Amino acid sequence: MVKLKSLLLGLMVIGAVAYFGGGGTFASFSAETTNPGSAIASGTLTMSDTVTSVGTCASTNAPTSNNFNSSTACPQMLNLTNIAPGVPSPTGSAEVTIQNTGSIDAAKLFLYAGSVQSSLTTALTGGASVSTLPIAALRGAVNKGDSIVVSYGTQSQTFVASAAVAGGATAIPVTAQNAVYAFPIDSSVQDSNGNSLFSNQLSTGLTSGASVSAFAVSSLSGAIASGDTLVLTSGSNTQTFVASAPALAGATSVSVSPQAANFSYPVGATFIDTVTRNTNCYDTKTATAGGSPSKGADLNFNPTVGNPSCGTLLLWVQETTGGKYYCWTGQGSSPESANGLCVVPISVHPSASISSGAKSTISLASVNGNIQNNDTLKIAEGTKSDTLTAGQVQRFATGVTSLTVSGTLANSYTTAAVITDTTAQGLLNSDQANTITNFDTAHNYQVGKIQLAPILTDGTTDTANPVQLSNGASRTFQIGVYMPAGSGIPQNFLQGLQSTFGLGWHIDQ
Repeated sequence: MVKLKSLLLGLMVIGAVAYFGGGGTFASFSAETTNPGSAIASGTLTMSDTVTSVGTCASTNAPTSNNFNSSTACPQMLNLTNIAPGVPSPTGSAEVTIQNTGSIDAAKLFLYAGSVQSSLTTALTGGASVSTLPIAALRGAVNKGDSIVVSYGTQSQTFVASAAVAGGATAIPVTAQNAVYAFPIDSSVQDSNGNSLFSNQLSTGLTSGASVSAFAVSSLSGAIASGDTLVLTSGSNTQTFVASAPALAGATSVSVSPQAANFSYPVGATFIDTVTRNTNCYDTKTATAGGSPSKGADLNFNPTVGNPSCGTLLLWVQETTGGKYYCWTGQGSSPESANGLCVVPISVHPSASISSGAKSTISLASVNGNIQNNDTLKIAEGTKSDTLTAGQVQRFATGVTSLTVSGTLANSYTTAAVITDTTAQGLLNSDQANTITNFDTAHNYQVGKIQLAPILTDGTTDTANPVQLSNGASRTFQIGVYMPAGSGIPQNFLQGLQSTFGLGWHIDQ
């Protein structure tokens, strides 16, 4: 029995040793869960612009899949014909509504002059040599040497214009190179130098001290207008001349006001036109200016060089969102500017007949401009005319409007009479600053885009607001043009011309 107990005790000790010594062979505790399917989706920033009731242009319909729609399918803002100096057009303005159709807010909203651009009408073959870009009617003019960017989605290629091309052209000659991609029809074509200066070289040198009345060139790279400032340079030597006559692209001579050369400028000396222009607005001769038998194409004394109509027509853009007013571009002289109003002429009919005698109110149809308190209103019908004085501010509006006035009418008028604001017209007739050309030059996409901060009150904006167009929201603008009357000088140089221009809208997050 003693031996048995000793044996059992020994086995217990061995078992205990085996148990404690073998602890590392067992698995540790563990637990685990997973959360699959997490997702992060990007928002959308898209926009549309609607022109009155004409139609809507959406950025998402861009043929180049880049959310930038410059298609000719977008509606025209204005299509005016047979306009005359100093005569407001009853349809001289358009309403444009810009809407953020995306899912996120836009931090910035911009307005700018449309770019010189078009789109391919024939596809390019990848790897094939390209010496001409076939395009839809070119919106603007191209100078020789300009960089022409063809793009489709993420693909792009830059070509160099080998000759100057006028607005409306359907082809751009370029220095030959192979296409890097098979650009399809509707690929975007854009002149990235639309507001750049262009340089040319003398083909005949000048003699120091000799009178100079013209520059000889092999082929002028772009159009020069009479009065443009030309700067001639060779090394550290420079001299400024003034063009005394217009010169077309491709010309071999440029006339300048005579002066003595201050240096013997050699062949190859360069000169530039310092008058910067965005050539988005361009002039062409109309097919029929005033109807048969007078045709614009017959008025050969009216050259389109320098786009004189673009440089005369006045442009304004006034916001009217939510009944708040702000003049973004155009003349806004006091007291109009304090009320957020551009100086805009009206040309409307009365909505009811007006009898002769003293008047305190008149009824107008939809007001297509702005009326400032104390403005002079002219009422004319046939050979009859009278004037009244406005007794209140009246803005762009819809429906029948009753306007407070003072004055006495010597005549009675029907609803066929025309009412104009001659005070506004007087201010605009002397305006040489707010032309389409000047807008294009100052506010192109690269430089001078107008940032459209939300309107806080009439005439003031909320520049601190981090959102300028929230998703789903829209803003409304009135856009118009006016041809000012010359100061006693017949504007025959504008007869039979048609100006074509565009505006661009852009939102950023």
